[in-house]
Amino acid sequence: MNLSTKVTLTSGFFLNFAGFAVFSFLAVYLSNTLGLSGWETGTVLALLTLSSRIVPLFTGSMGDKYGYKKLMGIGLLLRGIGFVSLAFSHSFGYVSLAVLLIGIGAACYEPSALAFFSLEKNPELRKKSFLYLNLALNGGAVIGPLLGGILLLTNPRLPFLISAAIFIALYLVQLIILPEKENIKRNDSRSILAGVPHILKNKRFLLFCFSMIFFWFMFAQLTVALPLHMFKISNNESLVSLVITVNALTGLIFMLVFKNMYIKSSAIFLLAAGTMTMAVSLLFISFSPNPLWLIICILGFTVGETLVLPSCDIAISEFLDDQYNAAYYGFSDLSFAAGATLGNFTGTLLLEIYPSGSFVPWIIFSGVGFLGCFLLSRQILLQRDDKIVSPN
Repeated sequence: MNLSTKVTLTSGFFLNFAGFAVFSFLAVYLSNTLGLSGWETGTVLALLTLSSRIVPLFTGSMGDKYGYKKLMGIGLLLRGIGFVSLAFSHSFGYVSLAVLLIGIGAACYEPSALAFFSLEKNPELRKKSFLYLNLALNGGAVIGPLLGGILLLTNPRLPFLISAAIFIALYLVQLIILPEKENIKRNDSRSILAGVPHILKNKRFLLFCFSMIFFWFMFAQLTVALPLHMFKISNNESLVSLVITVNALTGLIFMLVFKNMYIKSSAIFLLAAGTMTMAVSLLFISFSPNPLWLIICILGFTVGETLVLPSCDIAISEFLDDQYNAAYYGFSDLSFAAGATLGNFTGTLLLEIYPSGSFVPWIIFSGVGFLGCFLLSRQILLQRDDKIVSPN
């Protein structure tokens, strides 16, 4: 593994470390510290999600056109500026502008960073790179909230300012060390949306993106339905935080346990198996409104999630043709935007309507997952057909 790959992997850890130091407490900071209303806080969080997941449709193509290193650098700078702005913003308007900078920064960085890894021609090394990237991201997600919680008690601005400093430092490190990696078939004269018609012709990739909407719908329940349900059955806020902590820690452990499986198994097969495991775990939650039982089901949910997340990046890399690499990753973010948005609203609504002992929300959540698993299974069949038809 070369130096530039190691730097990008290390950056992944610090990106999530800095991000989760803030995002884990952002809703509380906006509502309690700044005194924003419920709809203002919801709007700010929606702006952050939508800007980071819809804008990649454009910024991914920009990475293909202008170079991945340039877009990664712009993304780090925008996030750094956004976090500094957020630290000193007090009104709804300024806070909204700050989170837009953060979201657009993420949209600039992530598709190009993933495309950066996808340029590795050795399939085994490429899979290892995506695996280590997800390990780094999970590590940052575990440690970031711990630091953020401590800093928030000291001074509410500190998490934002320290996160900003990390992004600026990463920008300088990448500026010095990373090579000017670009896609092999770069064409400066084409439109930044030139990749979209090309992607729309790839029917299998479109089916893949549509299938992933159902996974992201379930994944959204990690921060919506699961914490809400835990609070309803326990009336204990410390147990609510345990939902995320258990998920992050066990996710890191399971990823290490499954390390060889990611490299040796089909990414699409792992996606289908992981989606099925998550759906079954959500269904089992309805069996008993007990905090311990919920934690056990969250462990099962985490196993499925851990099978899916690295496999998703690997699966996308197998659709690429070295022409619109970042555009493919940017387009795939639309699945997250659609699934997470629907999941957030549906999860909140169902947990509000039905009592803690009701099985209805969990039947709906798992039903969505089973449908996603069915669609991903179709991908496995198509993949097998291709192997039969393709000459040796």
